[in-house]
Amino acid sequence: MKPEEIKQALDEKGYSLSILAAALGLNLSHVSSVVYQHTSSYKVASAISKIIDKSVEEIFPTVKAYHRNKDSRTKKIEALKQLLASDQ
Repeated sequence: MKPEEIKQALDEKGYSLSILAAALGLNLSHVSSVVYQHTSSYKVASAISKIIDKSVEEIFPTVKAYHRNKDSRTKKIEALKQLLASDQ
C-alpha cells in the first residue's frame, strides 16, 4: 500500500499516525518513517496490520524484512535442541 492509503485506512478506523505513535510509545517521526518505508519496524507494521485488518505483507509488499517464514524460528529451535541433545 502507498503511504497515503495506509494513512487513509487508519483514518477510516478512527486513528492517526500520531495516535498510533503514542499508543506504541514511539515518536511520530519513527512511525511516519515506517509508513513511508524509510525505515522498518515490525512492531509498527504489525500494529498497522491489526488496526486496518490486513496482513503486514499486504500492506508492505516490498519490505522483505516483514516477509518472515513464521515457522522458521520454531524449526531452528527444534533442530538446535536435537543437535545439542545428541552431544550428551
